[in-house]
Amino acid sequence: MKLKFAPVLFGLFASMSVQASEPQAFIGVGINDGVSSINNRWDFNPSVRIGANINDNHRLYGYLEIKKELYNFVASYDYLVPFTKSGDWRGFIGASTGVQIAESSKDDLILGAQTGINYRINKNFNTEFGYRVHDTRRVWKTRNMSQLDTFYISLDFAV
Repeated sequence: MKLKFAPVLFGLFASMSVQASEPQAFIGVGINDGVSSINNRWDFNPSVRIGANINDNHRLYGYLEIKKELYNFVASYDYLVPFTKSGDWRGFIGASTGVQIAESSKDDLILGAQTGINYRINKNFNTEFGYRVHDTRRVWKTRNMSQLDTFYISLDFAV
């Protein structure tokens, strides 16, 4: 997959029409455990993300994840379910697609899903603990699904 498809994938998510009263934009940073079947060791990877909470139940965002010589550009949609009346604790489940750019090989499509818990610290900050199962099409063909998972934590700031 060529890099020229990355803007198309991101544009698809960004142009989705959703009825919203007042979307809340956010930017954030995160880190994941980076465990994979390739190296079988803990190798923490940073990420940056930007997106919007469309309303109390819908969220769109994109993130860049950096893994040494790999860069993942991913767009995600999450459905959020409040656990408390105040809405400070929310669970979520969602889907992702994007592109992986590798310095030593061809670019490839990323597909996957994520789930986790989001906590609103105050009106400006959220933190999140999640679990992702996604990887490239090429890698899916060479290993079993149980090896595609990663845990992550992030901190978002409302803008």
